Formats: sequence, structure tokens, C-alpha cells
Amino acid sequence: MIYIAGSILTIVGLTAGASWLATSRWPERSQRWQVTLAALCVPLLSVLLFGLAVVVTLVGAADMPERGTVGMVIFSMAFFLFYAIVAGLAVGIPTAMVAVRMMRR
Repeated sequence: MIYIAGSILTIVGLTAGASWLATSRWPERSQRWQVTLAALCVPLLSVLLFGLAVVVTLVGAADMPERGTVGMVIFSMAFFLFYAIVAGLAVGIPTAMVAVRMMRR
């Protein structure tokens, strides 16, 4: 339960920060563009961090005492990536819509 609550709070915080950045840095852009940018910040960050984690895992694979465990590590990270993308969009889209609307006033 703590993991889900922490995930939601993190997504709301990152999306609100991205909404503030989009509205303050590019105020002349449309509201739709700002909402899209803010809503995609968590899924894009998740994909970037997943790529970094895969690279670090593959670089450290030569030092692993047992062969074959690296694939399972990457496989499990793929499930967390799926969770991050789905949760990021499910929570991020409504948060971005509300945050951009509030910050454009």
C-alpha cells in the first residue's frame, strides 16, 4: 500500500512540476501542448531510467557469479516499466489537465 501511495504522490509531484515548467517556460503554447508535455513527463522519464538500468545491468553482467540471472533481472524491470507507464498516464493525465488549467490563470 505504501508503494502505491508513494507512486501516486511521485507522479502527481513530477506532473505538477512539469506543468509549472510548461506554463512558465512556454506560455504562448496551447493548453493542449502544455498538458501533453506534462502528462508524458513520467512515462518518458520511466523509459529513460529503464534504459539506464538495463545498460548498467548489462555492463555488470560480466561480474555475476551465475550466468542467466541478468535476463531475469531485465525481465522483472520490464514489468516495473509497464507499471510506471500505465500509472504515469492514468494519474498523470488528470493531474496535468488540472495543474495546467490552474497555472494558466
